[in-house]
Amino acid sequence: MEITHAVINIMDKNINSAVFSQKELPLREHLVQEYVQKIVEKFLKSECITFGVEQSEPALYLASDEDNFLMRAEQLTQHVFESLAGWQEVPTGDMLFIEAVDQMGANYVGMLKLDYSVKYTHLVDYDDNNQVVNKIQKNEAILPAPTQALNTGIIIKDQKTCFVRDRKYKDVQGNWSFQENVLEVKEKQVKTSDEINAVKKALKSVAKKYDLPAYEVAAEAQTVVYEGIGNEGQINNETLAQAVFKENYTAKQEFLAELDKKEMAKQVDVTANAPIFEKKYQKQKLKLDNGIEITVPVELLKNKDVIEFINQEDGSLEVVLRNIDSIKNSF
Repeated sequence: MEITHAVINIMDKNINSAVFSQKELPLREHLVQEYVQKIVEKFLKSECITFGVEQSEPALYLASDEDNFLMRAEQLTQHVFESLAGWQEVPTGDMLFIEAVDQMGANYVGMLKLDYSVKYTHLVDYDDNNQVVNKIQKNEAILPAPTQALNTGIIIKDQKTCFVRDRKYKDVQGNWSFQENVLEVKEKQVKTSDEINAVKKALKSVAKKYDLPAYEVAAEAQTVVYEGIGNEGQINNETLAQAVFKENYTAKQEFLAELDKKEMAKQVDVTANAPIFEKKYQKQKLKLDNGIEITVPVELLKNKDVIEFINQEDGSLEVVLRNIDSIKNSF
């Protein structure tokens, strides 16, 4: 990915004003190009909420040619700064605006909030006698590392699809979020991970009610989730119910009814974040009550030639590992 335009505007709560740059960042400088590029690439590799650009007026303006790049950056920085007025819990930060193009020719425009962090550094000073005095000082305006995932921001691809990272902050005034307070999204979107967690919670609740072994439920569910992400880019809740509850029609209906109460769709779309969740669910970590932990690739979970779970007459569970040629110790 090549960054073609970038500008950073400062939002300083202490002076109650935003400081707008009148020139773009010097992208010919390797340090600047590298920093901005890594920030953008890390953002796009992190879990994002996705929706059409028409859902947000500020997003439409960001992606438009209504004003030049610097003017759009200034107007939107002021918009963000005003949205933060009075919200003490929302961290101070700068606004980074970018335009970029990837290897496939897709165009991107973005507005990213770079939250400050506090770091300590040394300072070389001089006393009244002109003697060198090395000191320690606190810097409260440290920008995020280029490998750090940002909390809030938006990148728009080809003037159509918005990729948004959002974080909710609670204050005496209520809740502040990038979606609502900055983007003014018409229909608030939910994070994919939150949807998956809601499905998992409902699944575990119904499975426990019908005394289904937790390890069997987890194995069946994770297989369906992993295959759904890899093959279709979605998790089908009806397929999940069938795999876990099989012929137990009542349990299946209770599970689906639980999701209906939460107004969840029948499928969880993970297309935009597929690589993230495919990696997350490709292995299952088993923790036994005797302290042993085993990590099993999901495609082997139901392969009894490799691993088998056997219920004993006394109610205990035996885990058998088979066909092991070697063991590597990471001491």
